[in-house]
Amino acid sequence: MTEHDPQLVSLAQEWASAIGTTAYVPMSSAETRRYLHDLTERLVGALSGPAVDTRAASDVGARLVVRDFTGPNSLSRTVEVLARALPATAGSVGADPSVDRMTDLLSALIAGYTGALRNRILDQQDEVKRALLQARQDVQRDLQASEARFREVFDSSAVGIAISGIDQRITQTNPSLEEILGYRTGELLGRELSELFAPDDLPTVQELYQRLLTGRESRFRVRFRLRRKDGETAWVYLAVSVLLDAEQRPQHLATMVEDLTDIQLLEDRLNHQALHDVQTGLPNREFFVSRLETALGRLERAAWITLLHLDLDGFSVINDGLGLDVGDRVLDTVARRLEAVVADQHAMVARLGGDEFAVLIQHGLVEHGESAPDVGRLAEAINTELAEPIYFDEVGVAVTANIGVVQRQAAGAQPTELLRAADIILRQLRNRGKRQWASYDADIDAAERAELRLAAAMPGALENGDLQVDYQPVVALEGGRLVGVEAVLRWQHPQLDALSHERCAQLAEQTGVVHAVGLWWLRTAAEAARSWRQGTGDAVPPVALDLTSSQAQDPDLVAKVRTVLAQTDLRPADLELRMPLPAMRTVTGASVGKVGADAEDNLGV
Repeated sequence: MTEHDPQLVSLAQEWASAIGTTAYVPMSSAETRRYLHDLTERLVGALSGPAVDTRAASDVGARLVVRDFTGPNSLSRTVEVLARALPATAGSVGADPSVDRMTDLLSALIAGYTGALRNRILDQQDEVKRALLQARQDVQRDLQASEARFREVFDSSAVGIAISGIDQRITQTNPSLEEILGYRTGELLGRELSELFAPDDLPTVQELYQRLLTGRESRFRVRFRLRRKDGETAWVYLAVSVLLDAEQRPQHLATMVEDLTDIQLLEDRLNHQALHDVQTGLPNREFFVSRLETALGRLERAAWITLLHLDLDGFSVINDGLGLDVGDRVLDTVARRLEAVVADQHAMVARLGGDEFAVLIQHGLVEHGESAPDVGRLAEAINTELAEPIYFDEVGVAVTANIGVVQRQAAGAQPTELLRAADIILRQLRNRGKRQWASYDADIDAAERAELRLAAAMPGALENGDLQVDYQPVVALEGGRLVGVEAVLRWQHPQLDALSHERCAQLAEQTGVVHAVGLWWLRTAAEAARSWRQGTGDAVPPVALDLTSSQAQDPDLVAKVRTVLAQTDLRPADLELRMPLPAMRTVTGASVGKVGADAEDNLGV
């Protein structure tokens, strides 16, 4: 991104306009724009690496404080402008402005800003304390000047200040404190400091102040809630120190109050965005997993929970046919309907991503002799609700869902295992059709996991030479004449002995290794055919291979066959490729066999 990049210039100008009036800054408008232009470049750079440069973002926040952009609305307007406009600016240069990365960037900027502001406040506190002490020590020499200096700092500070006696009754307040808490001038005088704190915080506050008065601490800094005059809560950062008299005995308490309410609201908003789906407002996967962990840790061991994993049927049809806007509105409707179905239960609905949702229901104890809650009725209720048409411009749209259900007692349950079990059920249901539901079965799961382990190990078997090609004769029914040789796969598994061709093909189909295995199988069979032909002449019958569906529909199949034929000097008639009937026609209606015949006229298909 160049110095005069229009998007960068535009963002800097928008930023300058947003915060230029929030605080007095000793810079001209042009100087302000140039300064924010440099900070914008740093933020774009912070998003350009593989990980967000939070140190750079924190430094940007600190630099805003250095240049006195410290008005009540300076930070909130900064976050609003950057959250809205920075993703497009960063994305135009290839940076990744995803929601998670933007959250990290803005959190770091806020932390840098508040840290720098807090350091400034501490400096002001020290200045106030020095002014107070100096006023007392030099009262005989320069009382009038010292009092004036103290009053100037006291009254002009942006930080709220309360001076109280050791009985914790307020004797002086500055205008900033009165503004933060919503009081008129003088209304706080004579009140006890304890009246300003939330009741839940009082024991902690009183202990901290007592530590000051007994000399165990000289100051403390802590984040607390204060009660405003109107009853609302103000989040503040307290910095409290004790002022000693000439005999070094506690005489006054200086309480500094930094208003963090806007920052707290921003943090709450960022935390909400990090744990909720932007489109539907539902909890996201991270929040759902956290809530599941909490529920399992809190429930009694005999209590029941039900976990439902939903996958909308044919949702891509709506997106592709009616547009993404309609798809988004459908997702919102699905979210609200799922919440309505379980509204009378202790339940949580979440969007896991895409068109997948989850529902967690906590049932509590099931009394002896009673059955667990009827998940079949629940699944039917969900699909009945979802199937009610939603109208967009007089077009009625409806969805249904496949639902994987895990229902069990809390004892020994692990969140990752529950989610994995629900996901496995859902994957099985996709092969059955639409609007299906099924409950988790441990025996079926164990068998499927064993099958998946075999499928996952197949690439290693190919590389280590555990796969072999066997050959078996194909003879005519009449006369028993040899008409071909069939090449079949065999996996010499170290624990399961030999796995048949059908089992090998089934396992290979479950992963992308089917194409690597298929090419190796084709080449091995072709090399064997060449060896037989060289040894016996042209009397060798063709070698036949039963292709899997994935192999048969591979767009590169013809090219692979031609390459193998060229490498082994075989004729097309020396190979015979067999295909499953469903794979004999592609989605466009073109015959796969016809394509093959055009490429190699004499190749048997």
